[in-house]
Amino acid sequence: MIFSPFIVPVALFTMIAVLGVAGIISGYQEKRLKVEQRIAALQRGIPLDQVEKVFGAAERAEVNGDPMTRLNNIRLTALILICGGAGVIITCFLLTIILRYRQILAGSAGGLIPIAIGVGFWLDYKIQVREMERLGLVVSEE
Repeated sequence: MIFSPFIVPVALFTMIAVLGVAGIISGYQEKRLKVEQRIAALQRGIPLDQVEKVFGAAERAEVNGDPMTRLNNIRLTALILICGGAGVIITCFLLTIILRYRQILAGSAGGLIPIAIGVGFWLDYKIQVREMERLGLVVSEE
């Protein structure tokens, strides 16, 4: 069973399923915690409009966020995707050299996908920087 050729796809599917369920449970726990915090505030005698004002402002700040943080996250995502795709391509080339099996080079095409997505994120980053500079905001590229 361990040496079955289907063990890798089954393990990958299992990992994705477990991560998906963990994400759903995490989201549920986060929502439950927010509701419990609001109930605790109401039980302490804080009026409902003040509770909504405080917790609503915090939720809006989470959704909107700081534009510079968003730009840095986009730049970081682009860098990770481009380097990850390059890593896949380099790994396939090295395996081809080491194992002397040319069909492994077909795997390097899989590295083009994250590179293309990373380039898209990088272009989005550059467009947002240009628009922010046009609005008069200073964006420093480090």
